[in-house]
Amino acid sequence: ELNTGVLFFRATKGSLAVVQAWREAMKNVRTVQFINDQNLFNNVIHGAGIRNVQGRDFEAWSSILKENGVYRQEAFAPSNEPKRVVYLSSREYSPCLPRERCRHVRFSFGTLPARAFTNGHTWFNQDVAHMPGADLPVNEPITVHFTFQFGDTSDYPHGKRQRAREAALWSVDPVEYFTEGLYVRVVGSLYSDEQVANVARKFPEWSPQRHMHMDAIQRQTVRDLLALSISLDGIMIMPKMHCFCDRYWNDLSNCRFPIGPRNMPLPFGCPQDALYDLVRWNTKKVRFREHTFLQNPKVPAELRHNTLRIVVGASDSDQAEGTVAVAAGTPMHDVKSIVMRANPLVRLVEISVEDIKKLCRWLGTPRATADFNKLMRYVLTDSSRYCPMEDHRRHHSNWNWRNPFTAYNCTWGFHYPTPFPEKFPCAGSTGGTVLDERSNSTTCPRQMLCDWNTQTDGRESGKLTYCNIEGYGGMDPAFKPATERMLKMMPGGRCPYPPGDRPGGGPGFDADGHWIGQAT
Repeated sequence: ELNTGVLFFRATKGSLAVVQAWREAMKNVRTVQFINDQNLFNNVIHGAGIRNVQGRDFEAWSSILKENGVYRQEAFAPSNEPKRVVYLSSREYSPCLPRERCRHVRFSFGTLPARAFTNGHTWFNQDVAHMPGADLPVNEPITVHFTFQFGDTSDYPHGKRQRAREAALWSVDPVEYFTEGLYVRVVGSLYSDEQVANVARKFPEWSPQRHMHMDAIQRQTVRDLLALSISLDGIMIMPKMHCFCDRYWNDLSNCRFPIGPRNMPLPFGCPQDALYDLVRWNTKKVRFREHTFLQNPKVPAELRHNTLRIVVGASDSDQAEGTVAVAAGTPMHDVKSIVMRANPLVRLVEISVEDIKKLCRWLGTPRATADFNKLMRYVLTDSSRYCPMEDHRRHHSNWNWRNPFTAYNCTWGFHYPTPFPEKFPCAGSTGGTVLDERSNSTTCPRQMLCDWNTQTDGRESGKLTYCNIEGYGGMDPAFKPATERMLKMMPGGRCPYPPGDRPGGGPGFDADGHWIGQAT
């Protein structure tokens, strides 16, 4: 499908013809629901019988270019450089306004070069700006079209704005955005090489479970950073997040966008909207900044340099300049007074990923901690699906999303991390520093649609289902008797939790997704 976000029309009769046909199409369906200008543009282009310019078509194409005064001989010269495909229409359209009469014409078109006219996937996920050859003039970026992003609403482009901020392409933030208050960040990698290796040994690259397990580790640190920032009455700077699977609303190939580069590196540094629902964050007025915030030249140098590093577990005698020692097990609520005594004018507080885990997860009172948990449950939940082709191999030809036996088998996330204790934990054996953490961020592990979610007050709604046989919103009722019979035969009346390290629902299911019972 051709995207209409960035279009370039040359001053030719063919361009006029396409615009007029597109205009008339939009006039005719202006009140039709779920039809937009891009759908109609594609109808016009594909309805013209387009084909690749090759062989005898070159003569017709060059004649059209000459007639419109845009023919360039050098474009037809032999070259070893890669060429883009050019298309020529078979059908002719009128280049005139409806009340005028003129000769109908054919048109030609080509897609814009992806390295110069980037989109939301090539720029943010594939990192085209740092690919080999990025310094060549021919590859210099001209536009960044913010497609393949998540979090926009009809009221505001939350996802686009956040991506633009991360790329320093958002220029309308007020001065206060870069100067107000106290900023708080974690330093260091959110996960270790050992953690990556352990998860990789268990789950192959195609499995979204690799992504969900690594996300849980990162999401725990975001939770702790959010809590510490609130305790300090500060503004959290998001850490750089990494995705181990591409986010896309359709099926994935080896956890990658199916028509993107097959060798796209995993993991990749991903934008915040790939993992978090920014509408939730902004609705709750969470005070946060993008992970690249301190690299923005609009941040004053005196802010960057007025930094205090919290070191947990170090003695005062070991304290270096610009650091403050905090005892292990110190409640997060008490950290602010320690920081202010050390540097009342501090602008940036830093703490390592390891040290923040040594603080007691307590925000001063049961009520304050419970309020934080409600906020955390809401803003650290997202609803995103990852649908691997590898787990849907048999049913592409007869796919029916309402049929639980042919619908997609998608892994859904993201579940919020473990909440903080709401009774004072800091006097316990672990000093409130140890939580029974979730191993992964999965909500529904193998489901067409997942009905589970969290509400604005932190309450959960819906059910965490394990497979399509347990039902989902939109399932055709005609299949309900068959699924109910199968569920009655399953242990506990529900699907076993799928393994995630190989296709299928695990022992007990046949290749068509029907329950046949586990071998004894």
